[in-house]
Parts: sequence; structure tokens; C-alpha cells
Amino acid sequence: GYDETRAAVAARLANDSGRPVKKEHVIMTCGAGGALNVVLKTILNPGEEVIILTPYFVEYKFYIDNHGGVPVEASCNMETFQIDIDAIADAVNAKTRAIIINSPNNPTGVIYPKETLDALGTMLKEKEQELKSQIYVISDEPYARLSYDMTVPPVFASIANSVVVTSHSKDLALPGERIGYLAANPEMADVGRFVEGAIFC
Repeated sequence: GYDETRAAVAARLANDSGRPVKKEHVIMTCGAGGALNVVLKTILNPGEEVIILTPYFVEYKFYIDNHGGVPVEASCNMETFQIDIDAIADAVNAKTRAIIINSPNNPTGVIYPKETLDALGTMLKEKEQELKSQIYVISDEPYARLSYDMTVPPVFASIANSVVVTSHSKDLALPGERIGYLAANPEMADVGRFVEGAIFC
């Protein structure tokens, strides 16, 4: 993408998250679907697992399958549709490479509060140390700027190994233009290597 576009995206993310996001951490994509596919192609080896939270956007399974991954479902709280940290912890194993979260959620509309994201980040740090592997949180956020009653907490402030993917087809009502981006948390382990891989993919 154009340098000035990536810089503008980075500035907004840095302001929202309090993290030093630079244009080098941002890649423009063909919408959120394109961004998700790029991230998954970058990180997945065949047979590695990606946790998705039920109920989920139906296309996640197709995107994971596109790159040889295996989708693993973890249930949310069926009364509140909030993240169930224990259910995710039970689903994590040596093959887990990523977790896709979606806030505000499609289809439930639920927003995950900062306390929940913090707890998810803490649990994943423990799992990474236990399993000696890196687990990415991919935050799918096309509805984040369409929340009017509360602010959607920035995932970068809670989880170091996180990637934001989004599309302006929703918040700017530009579905036909296919304008989106992926952004890597500058605090991610080996962030430079991840971005280089994503550019190649």
C-alpha cells in the first residue's frame, strides 16, 4: 500500500492502543477476508490448528482450510456469548498456531471487554511458555468503528502476539472497493519476520 496510507492507519492504531505502531507494521489488503488469508498463509504449516469461537463467521473455516490448517471450535458462554477462557485453554495444544477473535462479534454483536482480552493474553503467555511455541491472536475487526454505546478495546494493549485485520466495507460503507489492512502488534515476537512473510504472501 501507499506509504501515506499505511502511516495514517498506523497513527490511528498507535493512538488507540498506546503502542508504537509504525507504517512498517501495516499492509493494505483486499478487505478483511484478504487480510485473514494473508495472515493464515504466513503463519500456518499444514496440520496446524486455529481456534475459532462459536458462534463464528462462517467463512473462517474456509480461510483456515485454504492454507492447510485445521479449525478447532471453542464454545463461548452460551448465555452472554462472551469468551470462555477455560474453554480456549482446553483447546490449546502443541498444534495450536492461532486464535481468531471477532469483536464486535458477527453474528452476536458482543464486544469483548479489556478485562477479558487481558485474561486471554495472560493465559496464552502461560501456554506459550508451557508449549515452547508462539500462538497468534488474529483480531477480526470490521465492525469496531460501528460501536456507538461503548469503545471496542484495542487488542494490541492486551496481547503482544496479535494481528488486527479489518475492512472498510463496513465502517465506510465501501464493500465494492475491497479496502482493508492487516497490522502487526509492534510488541509481537519476531514482528519483522512476520511482516516480511506477510508481504511475501
